[in-house]
Amino acid sequence: MDHLRLVWQTGETLLDSVVFDEDPEGTRYNVLLALQEMVTNVLRHGYQLDEEKPVEVVFELTDDQLQVEVRDQGPAFDPLSYELDEADFGRDMPTEVGGFGIPIARMVMDEVQYQRVDGWNCLRMTKCVRVIVNT
Repeated sequence: MDHLRLVWQTGETLLDSVVFDEDPEGTRYNVLLALQEMVTNVLRHGYQLDEEKPVEVVFELTDDQLQVEVRDQGPAFDPLSYELDEADFGRDMPTEVGGFGIPIARMVMDEVQYQRVDGWNCLRMTKCVRVIVNT
């Protein structure tokens, strides 16, 4: 899936310039993982693997936060309305692939928000950052 590779490479390039206070490399990886999981969910579940449909990924960096928004025109779906029980994260690995993308995003990002706007699912994920000011 070329879209996933493109999203990862673009995100990786953009995140190289972002400074995270705690474990910068690990945090960059976690942000990319959350992004990759959400785009995978859109392609797999929202679009049934139809890569002709649009997926928009928007990065916004402010003085104190990085926001990554994933937008798609799939059926309305609020991933935040589905709670997983802590038992779902037991010691045993899942027998099927998938199913942990939403909890991963919620765990590694500082905030995750969803809204439906003009036929688009908009999932915004936020992570705190530190901006270096050169004087």
